[in-house]
Amino acid sequence: MVTLPDWCPAYSSRKKDVETGEEVFCICKKPDSGELMVGCDGCDDWFHFSCLKMAKKYNELVFSFYCPYCQAGITGPGAHNDGKLPKTLWRRKCRVLDCFKPIAENSKYCSEEHAVAFMRGLVDRVEIPGQDSSLVLRQMLQEPDFDHFKNLGRNGLPTPSADLAPGLLTNDGTLQDLEAQLRELRGGAKNGVETQIEQLTQYSQWVQTVNDLLFGDNTQENANGDSAPAGGKTSRTRKRKQTVKRKAICGYSSELKAPCSAEDFVAEFKQLDSESTELKGVCCKLRCVRHSDWLGTRQTSLQFQLESLQSSEQRLPLLIKIRQDQLKMQLYKHITKA
Repeated sequence: MVTLPDWCPAYSSRKKDVETGEEVFCICKKPDSGELMVGCDGCDDWFHFSCLKMAKKYNELVFSFYCPYCQAGITGPGAHNDGKLPKTLWRRKCRVLDCFKPIAENSKYCSEEHAVAFMRGLVDRVEIPGQDSSLVLRQMLQEPDFDHFKNLGRNGLPTPSADLAPGLLTNDGTLQDLEAQLRELRGGAKNGVETQIEQLTQYSQWVQTVNDLLFGDNTQENANGDSAPAGGKTSRTRKRKQTVKRKAICGYSSELKAPCSAEDFVAEFKQLDSESTELKGVCCKLRCVRHSDWLGTRQTSLQFQLESLQSSEQRLPLLIKIRQDQLKMQLYKHITKA
């Protein structure tokens, strides 16, 4: 467990106003007044941006949010997993300074317009005395100079012999650290996330089977006529219109493992009294606000982690190659001066 920020009050499990009986949220324990809020993926509570000292302009950059209590291990998954406290994940911001939208896929910018604007700004800052800098830069990218430029250093620097530079690539701390990161990533980190995705997929199929046995065809149509799984967490400021809603139990379980066969579960479920909301650790509410869209949120979070690891798996070999070339260059410069 870690210390809470100075501005965050001690945790309170109170869910209702003692005087009005209204549902309360956030660290301020006040009802929802329509102010911008973000849902915690750990404890499922909602928090005001202002109470969290978060600027509203960062709204679209929040990917997976964990409140101060979950990050401190007081609530959420960190309260049960020693040493594994969750952290809020953010989408990468557009490179344009005053833009706070997330980057588009395979880009460093939110849009093509901002990409052009950013590069135009770089060109405008280039000053070549007595010449038009933009014209010079365009000429540099014309044939045949561009092909010649691409071929420079394509084969890399030759590795010096062990006699000339003993331990050049084996005794460098930075290089060793990069190689260790790559080994760790390939050795278990990525496999662990892939295993969690497979486990989540199997469990979601089990929940789907339970709902099909209980209520028949467990699908619903959105406003566009597309089929989608029943349930779904919706932002308090964005609600999808749906033409059909079918019954379905929430199905959330902290273990994400089927406690028994779908048939046995359904048989026991039918014996429950109307006040029961949980069976074998599985949430059985038909309209569950607390765990709404738990499946979609978890799938998105795991997919984001996997993509981040895959990106690191591509980036680390490049960093290793760059570091090796740096070491070789330093050696050759030293030999040249000598």
